[in-house]
Amino acid sequence: MNAVLRARSTLLAGSMILGGICIFLGHLLNVNSAEAPAKYVADISAHHAAFIAGSVIVSAGSFLVIAAMVGAMRLAPGRGGTLVTIGAVLACISAASLGAGTLMLGIVMGMLTPAHAALAVQVAQIGQSGLGSLPFTLAPGLVIGPVLVAIGLYRARLAHRWLAILLGVAVVPVFVAPSGGLLGAVLHLPLCVALAGLGIEVWRSSRRDSQVLPVPQREVYPAQA
Repeated sequence: MNAVLRARSTLLAGSMILGGICIFLGHLLNVNSAEAPAKYVADISAHHAAFIAGSVIVSAGSFLVIAAMVGAMRLAPGRGGTLVTIGAVLACISAASLGAGTLMLGIVMGMLTPAHAALAVQVAQIGQSGLGSLPFTLAPGLVIGPVLVAIGLYRARLAHRWLAILLGVAVVPVFVAPSGGLLGAVLHLPLCVALAGLGIEVWRSSRRDSQVLPVPQREVYPAQA
């Protein structure tokens, strides 16, 4: 394995680990968007900087889930690979949609609060009932996708199969988790651990490949007379 491939694998593994950290930290800082609009806006105004930071970090974590799914596909090159690929595509679509929606919500509500709280309440009401919630309608894909990925990784006989089991189980608390606060962060923790663990598996796999693959030798041609 040459230096470029090693660097690529290291970057991919690091992105998977960072994605788990971002998801946990972002939910810890964020505000639960399922609250009543007036309370939601009041909580944003009271924790304005934390809300903006949390929204940006959660959005980054969502986009890094795409890298995590790419890494998962690398861990199942043969047996179970079809399930992993289908699940990864579903998860990537949902993660991109959630990442964009979270960033959009954070920017809009961050600009309106606390100076324009009344307008922010109206925007929150529209967002909970109208097109504002459209990016989040694809959220079920982030539940179905990881389950398929987990089944595929388990069938692929991953070195540490408990990571596949954890990934499949982790989507249950994520499905009912609030979008912010301590409870939201704790319920996302199993998913974060699974993503980080799979990132470590990608890194270990790349290390094993670099030790197994032979180093190409330069072919020496006899000098012409």
